[in-house]
Amino acid sequence: MAPRGARDLATLALAALSVAAGLSLGRVFGDSGYALPVVGAALLPHALGIVARRRGWRLAGSLGASAAALAIYVAWVVTPATTWFGFPTSSSASTLWRLLGDGYDDLQNARVPADVTDGALLLAVLAMWVVAQSADVIAFRRDGTIGAIAPALALFVWSSSLGTGELRGRTTLTLAAAATLFLLCQHQALLEQRRARFAGRRLGSGTGLLGVGAVVGALAVVGGAVLGPALPGASSEALVDVKDLGDSGGGGSGARSYAAEPPLAVIGANFQAPAAVELFRVETSRPEYWRIAALDQYSSDQGGQWTLNAAGDGEVDDALERPVADDTFRQQYEIVNLDGRWMPAAYRPMRLEGSDVLVVKASDTLVTGADTVRGQRYVVDSLVPLAADAVGPEQSAATQAPVPPDKREYTSLPSDFPADVVALARAVTAGAATPFDQADALEQFFSPANGFEYSITADVELGSTAQSESAIAEFVLERKVGFCVQFAGSFAAMARAVGIPARVAVGYTPGDYDERRSTYVVDSWDAHAWPEVWLAGLGWTRFEPTPPSSDPGGSDLPGREAAPEDEDPATPTTVASTAAPAPGSGAPPAPGPDAEVSIDAPDGSSGGGGGWQTANWRLLAAAVVLGVVAVVGAGLAIVAAKARRRATRRARAAPGDALAGAWAEALDRLGEAGIAPRSSWTPLELAAAATGRVPPAAATSLRSLAVTYGAARYGPAPPAPDLARTAWLRVDEISAALVADAGRRERWRRRLDPTPLRRR
Repeated sequence: MAPRGARDLATLALAALSVAAGLSLGRVFGDSGYALPVVGAALLPHALGIVARRRGWRLAGSLGASAAALAIYVAWVVTPATTWFGFPTSSSASTLWRLLGDGYDDLQNARVPADVTDGALLLAVLAMWVVAQSADVIAFRRDGTIGAIAPALALFVWSSSLGTGELRGRTTLTLAAAATLFLLCQHQALLEQRRARFAGRRLGSGTGLLGVGAVVGALAVVGGAVLGPALPGASSEALVDVKDLGDSGGGGSGARSYAAEPPLAVIGANFQAPAAVELFRVETSRPEYWRIAALDQYSSDQGGQWTLNAAGDGEVDDALERPVADDTFRQQYEIVNLDGRWMPAAYRPMRLEGSDVLVVKASDTLVTGADTVRGQRYVVDSLVPLAADAVGPEQSAATQAPVPPDKREYTSLPSDFPADVVALARAVTAGAATPFDQADALEQFFSPANGFEYSITADVELGSTAQSESAIAEFVLERKVGFCVQFAGSFAAMARAVGIPARVAVGYTPGDYDERRSTYVVDSWDAHAWPEVWLAGLGWTRFEPTPPSSDPGGSDLPGREAAPEDEDPATPTTVASTAAPAPGSGAPPAPGPDAEVSIDAPDGSSGGGGGWQTANWRLLAAAVVLGVVAVVGAGLAIVAAKARRRATRRARAAPGDALAGAWAEALDRLGEAGIAPRSSWTPLELAAAATGRVPPAAATSLRSLAVTYGAARYGPAPPAPDLARTAWLRVDEISAALVADAGRRERWRRRLDPTPLRRR
């Protein structure tokens, strides 16, 4: 073999070539978001190759370790929120499989320079890993030189053919410099390995080869220094925000934190983003509002805000297993970029499959037992909501029943709530005969016929004060221009003012229907808020005071007339994307962990560890059991195979074959002890080389066996049967001496060493 230093230097040069090929993808992508993950994918296979060669791993073992590292790496880079303490899960596998399909679609349809979507990034990382791993195998497992350049060259040619003309000169020069450096280092390593006389000088100071290599290396460094700042987006924000690495719920997406703002304010933040971000997909038979939570308390804190109260014993269930009737419909959810723990579902959810869940009983709000809902797939069966316009006269009359005690809390308002808003609510509902008619009158009050207008571009407060008491008063009495949060919050407050239990639901409108996939694609601009009122005989019933609009957040209630298309929309066109949301966009419009929400499991423990206490612990236990079974089974198989081979060798009928089997068995025992013979050694040369490396008793028996085997193999007459039996006695003596000289751990290592089984 070549000296370790020369081989490692060639490996570093080949890693530089892989990095140069990976950075040529800058001609395909429109920003530098690909660079760090691709560089990591270029370096790690070479690093693993160095470790594998130093430890003497065979090619199969090295490739197996590389495949395992690749699985972990892509999960970290592309879907970090789906991992379990950094290890990929079944959710990681399903998400990566979907992203692989998305990346293939991007490869076929995207225009260069293309966006760095999750699917495109996954393809780039996989391609880079294959290129680097292939080059490493060709160069250092097959001693190839020119062939080792081919994978990097193929990737470079592909990116050059499909990419833009930008960076053409820099990427070409960098690749050429790195390739030249590798050729020089690999050539020197191979010369030292073969110990040719004309290659007496090693790569060192004072050699002409070093001078050439130094020049080439300098060119590569200069090329990289010039290339790096010239990459698209090189001056943009950091690729990895170290401040968020410990955030379990972030998933690396950069989503907005809920700690600083009330939950409804996040909806307005979504609408201010320059583009929409795809959040989740729903496969179902009908469009619906996908509800996240119901905010049931209106307080005067920070001027007035709606929050969710879920604290207290008996308020939370750890399962959703209600009877499913014929009037339910099924939804299959695939969460893409939605962070937090709140699970979308059509109201009223009756059963959930595929995920652990905590259920806030009072509002039927679903919370995942895991750290985040991102990357999950689950199925929900929900009751078909009763449309307000489908309520008949008898049902309307039944709503006159008194409000039960457990619902009266939903009629409370702060003592300083504006009196003129209360008076307006009473005036609007004065002619209504039943609570249902009152709620219907309030809904009609917010119509364009009364001067109300939906807008997120006018002088409208979209921030944390959009639901304050003063904002409600200004909205219903003067301005009458607002977005969904103001319509929903004002309706609910005015319903409470006339004694109707009310709350504000937050979630999403149905989204865009994808016929190709038969799914509704929901993005951050579909965020929405609407009121729910409790009516006797009907239960919690949805109303929709927000007018339809083509702007983000407008109502899109199934069965109602859609908003007319705006020929000149004031907001950018919606762009569905699987990329991680930018700060302030794509965050779910639901209460986060700091939005005055306390969810306790029925046993009194915090819901935040639900995943550990249920599915994750079961998965961990199953994985441990399967791992132990696999290890024990593999060990028993190795021991049994060795015993069977030993018995077969000893039982050979011909004395010459039995003697050859004894010698092969002795070589196996020596190999387990770390003594590997050279193919050119004679039996006596092997015995001499082993002297001093094995116990004296083993050395004596080995020399006797070598004499016997050598005489029988090279002698004129076949050996006698007694000679074969003597040879096997020597083998037993060698084995016993080696075992006696080793500790317990070393003895078990030798018993379980599968290397002898791979030798013929």
